[in-house]
Amino acid sequence: MGQSAAKDDFQSSCRQMAGRIAGFLDDEEIRFSVRGESELPVIHTETGLRIMPLAITARSTEEAHEFRILAENAIAEAEGKDKGRPIIITEDRWRSEGDCIRRRLLAHMGIFTHVFARNCEVRKLHKGEAADFMNRWHSYGDATCRYRLGLFLKKPARGANGELQPGEMVAAATFSNGRLMERGGKYYRSYQWIRYASLPDVRVTGGMGKIMKHFLDEAIAGDEEDRSTDMFGGWDIMSYADLEWSDGNVYRRLGFADEGLKSPVMYRVDPITWTRKPVFRLSDDEAAHNADCMYYENFGSTRYRLTI
Repeated sequence: MGQSAAKDDFQSSCRQMAGRIAGFLDDEEIRFSVRGESELPVIHTETGLRIMPLAITARSTEEAHEFRILAENAIAEAEGKDKGRPIIITEDRWRSEGDCIRRRLLAHMGIFTHVFARNCEVRKLHKGEAADFMNRWHSYGDATCRYRLGLFLKKPARGANGELQPGEMVAAATFSNGRLMERGGKYYRSYQWIRYASLPDVRVTGGMGKIMKHFLDEAIAGDEEDRSTDMFGGWDIMSYADLEWSDGNVYRRLGFADEGLKSPVMYRVDPITWTRKPVFRLSDDEAAHNADCMYYENFGSTRYRLTI
């Protein structure tokens, strides 16, 4: 397929995706309009949420890169007209995560169960508990970590989809082990906030802050040796905000500083299972059998750091 034909196919497939999302919004009785932004559709809902549907049609990494640039131009145009980035809904997420993605969209449009962190308690999680929660409710699934914490209800919460019961886990977070990192002549005990996820139709006000405080109390309590030298500068936590879903405001509200962008990642997408895997992690055998696969380049992420 020539370059022009591939671009036309991508744009046509994005419009078809916009139609499928529009059907979902119709079913939920949410009013919207579909507008073209640099030849790509953007859905504007009555709630103020804007959604950019992106099909996965690229047959090569070069095409995937070209389509991302096209989408970036459309995002820049949309941001020029309306404040903030639209949420990016990719075809593989829409097809493979089904109910979770739809519930997350509804939450972004104000249809969710509201929970206050003061009505929750933080508990340590077993490896299997954390993995199950992340694999169900986080877009990137579980990942290797050292600390696993869950946020559990202490009292019932009633919302858009019924009542949540005491003892139910509504959010979870995972963190790495601490590493000594030298900066400016001092060294810091540095941790990475690897994952945070809540139930897709639940918003926990203060949830991230409550989990982070619990984590710091636990991690810092074990760092007596670090504090025994004048060369120790403190602790920090680093994390990333995925630019498909977040502009990073939640990190800034928690006191994190923006440290710039992390480059986009190229993925290979299986068009049967609609699962993605970073190209740089493909084995030689996997990379040699890619005739039927698609490619997608994401939008990167913003790196944030909190220094204590």
